[in-house]
Amino acid sequence: MQILANAPSVGDIIHELYLKPTHLSVEGAAELCGIPLEQFQRILDGSETIGYELSYKLAQGFKTSYTFWLHLAQDHQTESVTHTEPTSQDDSDVSN
Repeated sequence: MQILANAPSVGDIIHELYLKPTHLSVEGAAELCGIPLEQFQRILDGSETIGYELSYKLAQGFKTSYTFWLHLAQDHQTESVTHTEPTSQDDSDVSN
């Protein structure tokens, strides 16, 4: 079993657990979940926020609970925030 350094994204889980092993197409998965293709592609690339409505649709399509998707998204978001580097201070605040 491989230990992950970072929490997987919703898109990672969909790809690894649903698309890859079943050879289900992105289009087919989007249709299965009742999500427009463009929005589903944003879920896969991590640029779509997963809220209650999307988590419910993912749960219906993939036969899981909606809380699975909500917690997965929250864990990934938390992990992303804690691993971001602090931004540098504005140079205009430095006195010469």
